[in-house]
Amino acid sequence: MIKPRLICSPVLMAFVLLLLALPLLTGCGGDAGNATRPEAERMMDAVSSERDYNRLLALADSLEKTGDLSEADSYFWQGFAYYRMMQRRTAEFCWKESINAVENADDAASLTTYTRSVSYLAGLYIRYLNFSSALKMLKPALTRLDKHGFTASGDYTNLLIFEGCCQAHFNAKDSLVNELFEKAYHRHLDHIGAEHSKEAYRNAVVGFINITYGWLSEKRYDQGLMWNDRLGRLLEDYKQRYADDEAYIDKQWARYKIFMAIGLEGLGRQVEAAEAFAEYQQTHFANSLEGKLDASDYLSMSGNWKEAADNLHHLDEVFVKEQVVFSMEEIQKFLLKKYHVNAMAGFVDTANAVANQICQRLDSAIIRSQLEDAEEQETIRMKEEQILHQQERLSRGRMIGLAAAFILISISFTIYTIVRQRAQRRLSRAHEELKTAYGQLEEATTVKERMESELRIARDIQMSMVPTVTPDYEGLDIFASMMPAREVGGDLYGYLLSNHQLYFCIGDVSGKGVPASLFMAQAIRLFHALATQDMSPAMIATSMNAELAENNEQSMFVTMIICRLNLKLKLLEYCNAGHNPPVIGNEDGQFSFLDMEPNAPIGLWPGLEYQGETIEYFNDRLLLLYTDGLNEAEDPKQEQFGEERIIKILSAMPSSTTHDIVEALQSEVKHFRNGAEPNDDLTMLCLKMMK
Repeated sequence: MIKPRLICSPVLMAFVLLLLALPLLTGCGGDAGNATRPEAERMMDAVSSERDYNRLLALADSLEKTGDLSEADSYFWQGFAYYRMMQRRTAEFCWKESINAVENADDAASLTTYTRSVSYLAGLYIRYLNFSSALKMLKPALTRLDKHGFTASGDYTNLLIFEGCCQAHFNAKDSLVNELFEKAYHRHLDHIGAEHSKEAYRNAVVGFINITYGWLSEKRYDQGLMWNDRLGRLLEDYKQRYADDEAYIDKQWARYKIFMAIGLEGLGRQVEAAEAFAEYQQTHFANSLEGKLDASDYLSMSGNWKEAADNLHHLDEVFVKEQVVFSMEEIQKFLLKKYHVNAMAGFVDTANAVANQICQRLDSAIIRSQLEDAEEQETIRMKEEQILHQQERLSRGRMIGLAAAFILISISFTIYTIVRQRAQRRLSRAHEELKTAYGQLEEATTVKERMESELRIARDIQMSMVPTVTPDYEGLDIFASMMPAREVGGDLYGYLLSNHQLYFCIGDVSGKGVPASLFMAQAIRLFHALATQDMSPAMIATSMNAELAENNEQSMFVTMIICRLNLKLKLLEYCNAGHNPPVIGNEDGQFSFLDMEPNAPIGLWPGLEYQGETIEYFNDRLLLLYTDGLNEAEDPKQEQFGEERIIKILSAMPSSTTHDIVEALQSEVKHFRNGAEPNDDLTMLCLKMMK
């Protein structure tokens, strides 16, 4: 029989609210390094980090239409945006559609999206105490991932913890709970042992915190302290490796101490609990809103009601400072706690004042909740309508296909019958028909040759739009190369020397083939026209975006790096519009990827103002610009060339010419592909400025 629980319990509420943060804290990008992930995913991450969620919705829809984002990934990002905008029902709808889109797929990309969407949706259910729905989804998800051996991701570890929390909610003594938590524990340790990265440590910290919260909320204080001890050892290890990360260490160490205080108090070890709480109060985190709420949990548990009331006395000022919007959830989480603490402390007037505040806030919170529900229902209705229209179109297409097939079969049968009946008469004409067939074949061959000739001409025209003669300037060594994956491509590069100013750029248009080449032609034409007007790279990017985004019905875009080098002053100005970061040779002779200000690709949204950057003294250094046909080149096993190989090759030829460097990289890519067809255009521009 399931025991009833008080869902307003301070520890349980904190536990439930933190659970949803687990997948959010581990990031939206999965486990793969950013450098090896598709460009569309990197763009979504960049917009997400800016917290512009309406723009994130538009970008997800646009990239799905261009084929750069799958239907499942598009729904995942829409769900993430709606969740961040506090529209949980719409987020739930989108994550369910994401899961449905890859329900029968077993490739790595689909399973990655599936795991991520299940993780977020389960966290959403648990936050709102819907443990049954979460558990119904988690069990088959883990079974499916185990079947495919897809168990190495951080999101898979999250699912283990989520199932353990759900099982603990229904029966905390079930041995399966410990099995799931221990399995997740060892996976976190394996990830740390393999990477020793901040991300691996932080993922483990969040996991240990959630499990500790879970046991404390169930009043299993011995289990809670055991997991809290593991958390403490992990934080000590993190502190030794990343001692400069002071704010993060302070916050997590404070949580470790308040957990210890709550656990010890629950076991009746009041003196030790008070000592742990005193250490907690020495942290900076203890003075934050969350820290004061955590402190009041312990003070209430230990019967120090007056201290708890004093701790929450200035809560209204903190609400104003933190801009807390009083929804039903905030009223339950904050104001009910303040009322309970003051009532238990005997502060009747304050408790009555808080009760009046709850009544005043409750009405507006209910109205706001109703409005938000209505808006979400309308959004979901529109999305369901959109899906229904798509299904109707597919259904009509299938019916038309079946009808056409039936007609074709009927015609074929009739023809076959007639042919059988007239076989003797047709034999006499066989020779003439054969001659006709040969004539048709010859005509088809001529058409094919004409099409190939036209594509070759298109390629020649495209190649003529990029410069072939390098600028002649003392001390300047520059070389560029473009190799389309098909007859025509979407990569571009260009440079222009005027009055000791060298403009140069590289870019990659979304998509492939003729449409990409046409968009590329527009982009390179605009670059040359604007460079002659002595504009900065940021101004050129802004002007190009205003031109290309207008009437862009196909939602095409181009990622670019635009640079201007003052050859006298050795001053390098540059602007990155959503492109891969270039490689720069540092003054110590080492090579690294240049940190750049993120800007959106050119052509997606009108009205953007692009930001530029400057290197004050660019002398005796190398700069390599490239498109993702270099770092994302694939061998027959679909493994990528990667960025480490680029650095390694450049480090081995520090004094070589730019021509030799570009040829060496092309040769290495060809050798790496080992006969596999190019999966993307390959363009490079290498520049050296000698003393």
